[in-house]
Amino acid sequence: MRLVYILMAYSSILSSQDHLDVFIQDVLHGSRDSATIYLPTLEQKYPNNPSLLYLKGLLETDGDNAKDIFTKLYNNHPTNEYGDDAVMKVAEYYYAAGLYIQAGNWLKKMPIYYSRSEHIERAVKLFLNALIVSGHRDTAIFYSRVFERQFPDLDVDGKINDLLEDFQKSAQEKENDKKKQSPYDESEKDSNIETDNKKQVIKQSNNKSVEKFSLQTGAFSSRENAESQKINLIIAGFKARVKKLYRNDRTLYAVRIGYYNSKDDAEVVSVQVKKKLDIDSITITNN
Repeated sequence: MRLVYILMAYSSILSSQDHLDVFIQDVLHGSRDSATIYLPTLEQKYPNNPSLLYLKGLLETDGDNAKDIFTKLYNNHPTNEYGDDAVMKVAEYYYAAGLYIQAGNWLKKMPIYYSRSEHIERAVKLFLNALIVSGHRDTAIFYSRVFERQFPDLDVDGKINDLLEDFQKSAQEKENDKKKQSPYDESEKDSNIETDNKKQVIKQSNNKSVEKFSLQTGAFSSRENAESQKINLIIAGFKARVKKLYRNDRTLYAVRIGYYNSKDDAEVVSVQVKKKLDIDSITITNN
């Protein structure tokens, strides 16, 4: 009789895990409705289940709350099958927020504790890029050598070179923009305040004709999927953002890149996105 109870309990555990895994896969593929409906019941039934924590984090629409849930999952259940996913979610949250030091601290856990994770290549690239953009290029080069030995199948050397090249191009573009915006030196600034103010008024009055277009690379029912694509675009050097839209009683999360003065300017970037990431995009008019 005792054996029967043990088998029944084991069967119950398996079914609960399978049940949660199904909901998790549904959410990851953009279908959130069923999981959202059953979440309160699941929380009562499996309050301490790490897979439930992961599901809850995926369903959470507030970024701060989701980050806290994934942090709790990692801290309490680091060896769970979703431990590496939780680390990546927290790291991506910090990266998207521009908190590159915090992102790097989390990403560094991946090669240490989850070297066999399916996310390892992405984690390595994000980690190196976080170091570069936070001003630690020498440290990034050092770690690239470490990762090259640890992960011989990954083209780490190529990745660091690409990241450094993109960073230098971005820095040069910012410098060029700065020079264009400041055609006079420091000694002339005070005497030209009034002129600047007039230019600003003119710019504001013509705002409707400036930066009228953006690229849209996707519109997702899942914010999680939208944020994931946004991160990939940011890593590749594009200024991506997520915009919440309402269409036919549905909430969508659109991923958009930049602001452009003309469709031709947007098309140039569209070609770059396709070349780098094989992602198609359309030019849209900003509201």
